[in-house]
Amino acid sequence: MLAAIATVLVVAGGAYTVDAVSASRLEAEISARIAPRAPGAGPPSVMTGGPFSRWSDSDTLSSVSIRAEGVERPGLGPVDVEAEAVDVRVPGGRDDDADDDHGLTARSVVVSVQITGDSLAPALGMRDVLVGAADDPSLAGGTEHRAHVAGTLIESGERVSVIVDLVVDPSGAHLVPVAPATGPGGIPEQNRALAMRSTALTFAPDLLPLGVPVETLTVSGGTITAAGTGGPDTPPLDGLVRDDL
Repeated sequence: MLAAIATVLVVAGGAYTVDAVSASRLEAEISARIAPRAPGAGPPSVMTGGPFSRWSDSDTLSSVSIRAEGVERPGLGPVDVEAEAVDVRVPGGRDDDADDDHGLTARSVVVSVQITGDSLAPALGMRDVLVGAADDPSLAGGTEHRAHVAGTLIESGERVSVIVDLVVDPSGAHLVPVAPATGPGGIPEQNRALAMRSTALTFAPDLLPLGVPVETLTVSGGTITAAGTGGPDTPPLDGLVRDDL
């Protein structure tokens, strides 16, 4: 009896190992398909759902998680892009011969862009930009819709520090200055009018890849995250970080 159980466990373990190897190969193939063509850009990290619910059909993955770092987005410095896709159709499915003429399409995908101070600097015309919670950064925790942005203006060399609301409305996603930051972590002596003007920003309409509109704009841990959801008509995931499509 024990021998039979041991045999079953060995077989199951072998099947799991084979499945894990197949998953790694598939994830590498998806990463290569999505990878940006820019020199020096690293391959995206890809994880498929599983191990036992990886495929929902012969050519459809139940879920795919993608993260790519150092991606170029309009008007910004490099950002990190993430996508959580559901029911991803993989051309060729479990067969070896994939049809490269068709992209990776999903029933639904949540796309997010993570914007740091370095990402914001070009758009604001600043250097040494810091992003934090609206209150003292040492007390920050959780996710908020109000941020503290500080930086040095490239033209004048003046350091400014402002509290901004993270707003999404029908006209787009915005940083809306509400007050100069003069308290903890702020700058008591600054040109307040200049500081307010310098931190007002409307992000490019195509901030998110795949034509997905921004639905939420939040800040947490020194990073502003813009996110949105795309449906079945969203362009193929192949275009998530590539700049040659």
